[in-house]
Amino acid sequence: MASLCLYVGLLSSMLSLTCIVFGMSSSQWMQIRSFYFAHDVGIMRHCDVLSQACGDMEWINDLVDAQYATLFRSLQAMYLLHCVGMLVSGVMYALYAIRFFEAKGGFRALTAFNFLTMGAGIYTLALYGTKYRKFFGLTSPEYDDNIIINLNGHGSHHVADFGYGFIIAAIGCVLSGIVTICSGLEASKAVDLLRNMQNRLTVWTSPYTLFVDQEA
Repeated sequence: MASLCLYVGLLSSMLSLTCIVFGMSSSQWMQIRSFYFAHDVGIMRHCDVLSQACGDMEWINDLVDAQYATLFRSLQAMYLLHCVGMLVSGVMYALYAIRFFEAKGGFRALTAFNFLTMGAGIYTLALYGTKYRKFFGLTSPEYDDNIIINLNGHGSHHVADFGYGFIIAAIGCVLSGIVTICSGLEASKAVDLLRNMQNRLTVWTSPYTLFVDQEA
């Protein structure tokens, strides 16, 4: 029977893939509300708040500053690799769970693969979260404190806020880290060590063992 660690890795990979796909299809990574620019922008999609029109990757180029277009494209490619990598990882976990593969040595390669997959997600989220002002032209001094005063002088709001799409994508990245840890445990002797310790504790605390100790 497959170990609990294997099942945790399988479940985490499926949940991570779900979060990643949702993040890829969402425009709610960043909510931008300036005087002349009101869009919800994701990694692959965006929506114009005023016209309610939404577009995919080919339209996003119109929103990204030209000098950062290549970097933004690299983020899109890395997040796509993050998605494909977690899909492959989930399939591999499923094959191990049904004992299609028996060799434990395969988990070493899977651990390295999962680490690279997780790294692609971290790279995407880190750069998107720290360079969004440059990506979308929010570098004007009036946006430095991320607060914009309404035209009538009453009230204010944030120029840019992270949306739920970015948060869900971050959750998917955390889950991919759990997947990496689980595959690493399977690849090492840690799982066998924990199992042996559990068996010894069971033997030491069983009534028969206590009875034998008392007789001795």
